[in-house]
Amino acid sequence: MEMNDQLHQRIVKLCEEGDRFAELKQMSEAIASYQRALELVPEPKEKWSAATWIYGTLGDTYFLIKNYEDAIRSLEYALKCPAGNENPFLLLRLGESFCELGEFEKAKAYLYKAYQIEDYKIFFQEDDKYFKLIIELI
Repeated sequence: MEMNDQLHQRIVKLCEEGDRFAELKQMSEAIASYQRALELVPEPKEKWSAATWIYGTLGDTYFLIKNYEDAIRSLEYALKCPAGNENPFLLLRLGESFCELGEFEKAKAYLYKAYQIEDYKIFFQEDDKYFKLIIELI
């Protein structure tokens, strides 16, 4: 679906603000900016590609602050949005979040899907424990 330019620019501006906060390690402010951006996305949110990247960014931010439950919730929403279920980074972060919570079977499923799309390069900057979890599946 196409969003009008003015609304799109407001969403982008809030996301850029969130990115600046994240770069400064001000994660609660970053999350607040991303959530304000998400509030601007029209309902049903899962129909808009903007929701894919906002939910994904929220999930990544929650992951970085070790809030794995909220990371999973955000990333699962992102997967329901346009092209979300074929985004290897979303799948990677979801698998990593499940791993951190000890849900290894779910973790393996998502990590393996990320691997199938991007090969080993998706794991280059990640902790080796995530790739080791799926080595038997390769």
